[in-house]
Amino acid sequence: MISPFAPVTLPGGAGPMAAAPLPGQVLHSPFAEAAAVVGEGELGAEAAGALLAELDDAGFGEALELLEDDVAARHLRSVGTWSNESEAPVLATADTAQWMAELAGEADRVLGALEEHFGDRPADSLQAGEIEAVAGLRGPDGFTNPFDTQQLFLGGLLDKAKKLASGVGKLAKKGLAFAGNLALGPLFGILRKLVRPLLRKVLDSAIGRLPASLRPLAGQLSAKLRGSGELSADASLAEEFDRELTASVTAPNEGRWQAEQPPAEGTYEAPGQGHDLDAARARLVRELSAADPGVPPTEQLEQFIPVVMAALPLIRTGIKIIGRDKVVNGIAGPLSRLISGMVGADAAKMLSRHIASTGLGLLGLEAGGDGSLGGEALAAATEDTVRQVMTLPPESLEQELLLETEVQDAFAEAAARHLPAAVLRAELAERELDAEHAVWVMMPRATKPCFRYKKYGRVIPVRLTRPMARAVVLSGGETLERRLLESGVRAWPVDGEVELYELLPGGRPGHVAAFESEEDGDASTAGVHEFEELTQTAATLLAGIPRFAQTDRHGGAGRHRSAGSRYFRFRHHGRPLRRQRRHGFIVGFDLTAPQPVLKVNLLVGERDTHELAAQLQRRQLVQVVSTVRRLLDPAALQAMTTRLERLMTQHGITAPSGIGKQLAERLADGMLRTVSQQLPASAQTLAQAAQDPAPGATLTFMFSFADRAAIATGTPVGDPAVTIRPGIHRD
Repeated sequence: MISPFAPVTLPGGAGPMAAAPLPGQVLHSPFAEAAAVVGEGELGAEAAGALLAELDDAGFGEALELLEDDVAARHLRSVGTWSNESEAPVLATADTAQWMAELAGEADRVLGALEEHFGDRPADSLQAGEIEAVAGLRGPDGFTNPFDTQQLFLGGLLDKAKKLASGVGKLAKKGLAFAGNLALGPLFGILRKLVRPLLRKVLDSAIGRLPASLRPLAGQLSAKLRGSGELSADASLAEEFDRELTASVTAPNEGRWQAEQPPAEGTYEAPGQGHDLDAARARLVRELSAADPGVPPTEQLEQFIPVVMAALPLIRTGIKIIGRDKVVNGIAGPLSRLISGMVGADAAKMLSRHIASTGLGLLGLEAGGDGSLGGEALAAATEDTVRQVMTLPPESLEQELLLETEVQDAFAEAAARHLPAAVLRAELAERELDAEHAVWVMMPRATKPCFRYKKYGRVIPVRLTRPMARAVVLSGGETLERRLLESGVRAWPVDGEVELYELLPGGRPGHVAAFESEEDGDASTAGVHEFEELTQTAATLLAGIPRFAQTDRHGGAGRHRSAGSRYFRFRHHGRPLRRQRRHGFIVGFDLTAPQPVLKVNLLVGERDTHELAAQLQRRQLVQVVSTVRRLLDPAALQAMTTRLERLMTQHGITAPSGIGKQLAERLADGMLRTVSQQLPASAQTLAQAAQDPAPGATLTFMFSFADRAAIATGTPVGDPAVTIRPGIHRD
């Protein structure tokens, strides 16, 4: 085998909250079941699908993601405050669980007040603003502070309550008995009982505890929906919650177990797989630093590799067929021979000095006298090699020579990422195409050995032209050009700096923000908005190295929020750009109407709102349409396509390939035609929206379809009407 290391002479003569249990068996009377089948069997699936569509809310999903990030950040910060490494994760979990308990209590108070106030009132009797009044909201923003995840979550729950009431009210008007029998109070009671289990799942996910998924109701509902399969393994918590809520409302007896199994309070389970990997990684670093130079550390790797495999997202059936021990031995043998020349205390210290000399001082890092950076670099390269090799199909893992080749190649690439050029073969260092070769370092240092991300050891300067910025598409379809314009840029090219990050197993953007953002105190939620996924286009234009977006030779770019996913932060004039929750669009179906309706909320930022109002006042109608067209650029259409395809799949609408893109284009064309026809007459309304204290404006377009089949063909009926509201509305 060929070692990736250049010949080096070393000093001293050395050679080169517990998940709720599943319900028990329950017997049901056959008579009530039969009556339901006779009365509503044919409408049951349609009603469930319609209610599920009504509950869909991208804003609630975003609020849950931000809450997870905040919980993860709080937990990791707490880990760093405890001196006992073995007890720190459990003690930090207790701290974080207490914070979550406060949120659960506030949510219970708010929803309990709704349940008591509305009582037996019919679901369709809810009036605009009633829920907010009963909840005791103060100020125009209510529970919508974009930098307070608890407020965002509570606001999302109130929006969910309104959607639930609206959906059940519409179904009651269609004559479905179960909907007519559900008053507002009991509805809000069902929602209330599902909140604590949801928050427990958020906590489990955020701190790396991954219990078996509790999806019996969601699975039953999927089976009832026409054309809908089981809930996918990677479904978001928001999607799972909507299905649990729908199942509890449409089949309350089946859902009763969920309400009767609240999470245990005051109990803090042992850390999950992420913390097992932390401990195993720290042990390997110590063992490699203490190993005999030149002796393959086979036994140490044989203990470490299974822990890395256990932390992978999926347990591969091929491993079970071949046998775990055979796979571990097949990787550990050649890998231990590759790193044998760089083990031992002297090698660790030498590696640490070289890593520190690559510019880590600029990032506030130090080598450390114990040589930990060197041992961590070897451990990180080993870990990446195992994850890379485990992407091979089972047939390749069985071939000894092929497996050994894959180990050698994967380790060479991993070594080039984590080890300084001074100890690498010349062609490996040159292959990175980075004139100032830097390495990826495990972070954050303050919580060692609980590492959750890596940081690239060099800040990359970049000069962006406007076309370059326009080509970099960020989250939600926004471009870097638009974000720079919103930040006040008026002249091009723009000089900036790029910082790069990579998630480790159990890592989340919230972890990065907690230790990399310059926000004061616990405002990590705001910091999360500074980090964007490093797509291949962004890696090419911003970092100048396309391969930086690639973390898996066999699988392409890393999956969002999984180990290996990479992010970047762009700084302009020393300040990070931050996405705002005021752009893009919201798309949703109303399947309870006589004819299906698709609503598109086009969210217009403050700057564009004033620009549109000024153009209308000056009768610059061509510029009005041009401004709206810019909001519906190719990046936005691609994001809309993805959203439409996801919605159709989620609600059991089977469409041919390419229909999502076709429908997005037809929606955009219809919106532009409506703008050109109706917006000139709405100059006063838009001017009032621009002057309103609420930032931005929302243009709502309503598209009708003849039936569900028309959605599947991407064919709306005519052009939509448009309404204008001040502020950003995500309903």
